[in-house]
Amino acid sequence: MIELPIERQVLDKGWVRLEECMGGDAAVIRGARICYQSTAKSPQADERLIRRLMAAEPKHNTVFEHAVFRFGVKCPIFVARQWMRHRIGSFNEKSLRYCAADREYYVPDEEDASAVALYRQQMEASFDVYEQLLAAGWKKERARGVLGLAVYTEFIWTVNAWSLMNWLQKRLDPAAQWEHSQYAEAVLEIYLQVMPITATAFKELVLKR
Repeated sequence: MIELPIERQVLDKGWVRLEECMGGDAAVIRGARICYQSTAKSPQADERLIRRLMAAEPKHNTVFEHAVFRFGVKCPIFVARQWMRHRIGSFNEKSLRYCAADREYYVPDEEDASAVALYRQQMEASFDVYEQLLAAGWKKERARGVLGLAVYTEFIWTVNAWSLMNWLQKRLDPAAQWEHSQYAEAVLEIYLQVMPITATAFKELVLKR
């Protein structure tokens, strides 16, 4: 029995947290075996079936769609905007129209100390202006316009296993932005924990790891 939530820290102040999951490896098997009304003839048969489905061309994506996850995420806004380009899933994000922004932003781990200091100076200045505008009576929905994309946001993401793997494959690609890839690595680690047969097959047969 998996105890939830499962959380992993990411970047300097972020995290990803599995809040709920439904189905797991058993949901994939159920989805596959109902087609032929078949049953496993050995303890290893279900694992072989999942691996065969994972490797198949054309893809048998529907059987993987019966396992569903709900994640909570805290990440920089620029990561969230990339994430939400993957539209097969449901998102709800903390609204800076209604909530005041916390003075919390991502700081890259760069060796150039003077450049990092300049970066911090700019972010702090943007929050100074933001807070001054709020104090002057500006609505949050307008004052937020001065904030940078490194500000941390939070959202929930509900997604099935097939769409999760589509996101992982793209965001673990060497060409993906490093910061986003760190979230993908954390999610892959959680995925391996809660759906070990499917996730291992995906890691070995698709990601080639």
